[in-house]
Amino acid sequence: MKALLAISRRIDTFSKWSGVIFSYLLIPLVLLVVFEVITRQFNRPTIWTFESVSFLYGAHFMLVAAYGLLTKSHVCIDLVSSRFSVKINAIFSLICYVLLFFPFIIVFTYYGIDYSYFSWLYLETSWSAWGPPLYYIKTVIPITAVMLLVQGISEVIKNIGILTGVKEVAE
Repeated sequence: MKALLAISRRIDTFSKWSGVIFSYLLIPLVLLVVFEVITRQFNRPTIWTFESVSFLYGAHFMLVAAYGLLTKSHVCIDLVSSRFSVKINAIFSLICYVLLFFPFIIVFTYYGIDYSYFSWLYLETSWSAWGPPLYYIKTVIPITAVMLLVQGISEVIKNIGILTGVKEVAE
């Protein structure tokens, strides 16, 4: 179990650093929004900033999803879980991961790879007048799915560690 917890810590470190690194996508995102606002004030809007902002925002919120899972910032019903012990919460978490999280992530990964593959196969571009390539941004989907899958495995390992008494509750 200690070896699994060591793997879990490595996964957590990867998720933490990927979350920190990808959070910096907000800088060009904000700069593009400010640029678009300024150009619209002078009646000079561009055709490329709206799509660029959409791509950056999509990449940002997807690529930091594993970090969100690590830091427990996704939606959670604390009203219910706060009433139970740590071990009961660990059991409930394991049930939720097995019945809800992993089936969703497996489907998400499968279809994300398929979606990205066909986008690369046809060198898909946007329908807009600018027409940027879409295959780069669609590749973010399976990357996100795999990162979430790996972080989910880490969370399961930590919950099993709580149940077996090997892992300390507070970290």
